[in-house]
Amino acid sequence: MKIKNLCLISSSVLVLSACVTSGLKFPVLVDNQSWVSNDQMNLVEEVEASKLKNWWLDFNDVALNKLIEMTLEGSPDRNIAKSRIIEARSIRQITRSSLFPEIGLRADGGWQDNGEMADNYYEAGFDASFEVDIFGVNRNRVDAANAKINELEAQYHDTSLTLISEVARVYTNFRAAQKQVTIANKNLSIQKETLTLIRQQYDVGEIPLLDVERSEALVNTTEALIPEFKRNADNARFQLTALTGALPADILPVIEGEMDITLLKLEPILMAQASVLNNRPDIRAAIARLEEATSLSRAAAASVMPTFSLSGFYGIAENALVNSTNVWTLAAGTALSLLNFGRIEGEIDASREREKQAFEGYRKKVLNAVVEVEKALVDISLLNKQGVSIQKAYDNAEKALKLSQQLYTEGEISFIDLLDAQRTLNETDLAKVLSEQVQANAIIRLYKAMGVY
Repeated sequence: MKIKNLCLISSSVLVLSACVTSGLKFPVLVDNQSWVSNDQMNLVEEVEASKLKNWWLDFNDVALNKLIEMTLEGSPDRNIAKSRIIEARSIRQITRSSLFPEIGLRADGGWQDNGEMADNYYEAGFDASFEVDIFGVNRNRVDAANAKINELEAQYHDTSLTLISEVARVYTNFRAAQKQVTIANKNLSIQKETLTLIRQQYDVGEIPLLDVERSEALVNTTEALIPEFKRNADNARFQLTALTGALPADILPVIEGEMDITLLKLEPILMAQASVLNNRPDIRAAIARLEEATSLSRAAAASVMPTFSLSGFYGIAENALVNSTNVWTLAAGTALSLLNFGRIEGEIDASREREKQAFEGYRKKVLNAVVEVEKALVDISLLNKQGVSIQKAYDNAEKALKLSQQLYTEGEISFIDLLDAQRTLNETDLAKVLSEQVQANAIIRLYKAMGVY
């Protein structure tokens, strides 16, 4: 598909929304902007963001689907991200407890002697204490704890998206290296057959030794490429092991055999609205991080105000002077820090700066999201053109080699011309695989930039 107006986003994708923090405004992505120009939009049906989910299935590759399934189940990074959410929920539970009274059971007993008489004594009952959150210190801390959970949940999804994209990228690189090995072996076989023929002609004195050396050089050059391609394939396989959390022996049965690189479809992305970026997990995590910083800043500001507390006790008591009876107490108190040598002021200033840092972090995420999509679109557009040219070059080189073999047999061209034709076909064949690899990676990068999995 021809992609038009790739720089459309930069000029119109950022707008300012309502004020959500003290003096800070969120830059958000527009809700009704498409990735393609208007003259294209009237030719196609718009695709909802939900249609972008499970995009890797368009590879139609059973091995890739299995690898992603293994990753989502066994990746250590994903399990760590999940554990952090559970940890944050436990911390929120601790923080929320400050909003409720604390009730305890107290009992005391022993032997007492006041000089005139001695006797056993005991006291037992329930006591309670409660800090009245008039100025919202504790409520803002609870809000911060909730925001922290939202941030970690978004990070969990961001980790999942990153792992899926990385598995798809590494798997593509593995298949590319695997195919390069096959191509190199095929070309090596042809070159060795040519070398055998050249040696036979040299033995009967039909050609000079120079032609033999040139043919051997081409064979050795091709042979030297194969170990590097195999090394790349092995490295990709080991990367898949680390990403999936599986052992190398478990990966081998999944990726055995050889498959071509399949390019994903671009149409769903191009027809989706730009608002899909609003759901990018890293952007949602940055929003939650800013909300957390804002709540903590408010809590710090409220900490300069006095605190009020209530306490009470109800139970039974008995001693030498008083028979068993019900007792109760109720008290109220207040506290205000008068002299702290700038501690509270410093905490407020620091919390406000952390809020600004969180805001700038969010703004950076939004800008990066736009840039990542645009870069991927530009890359794909140019790589598509490059791929078309490389395919034409490969077709030309294949025809040229056949003609060169025929002309050399007829004595119309020199041996160096034949070697040059073989070398050209070898190079364009490998370049075609590399072009497919980088195109696939660019499309994977574009899907990742959309933040959907």
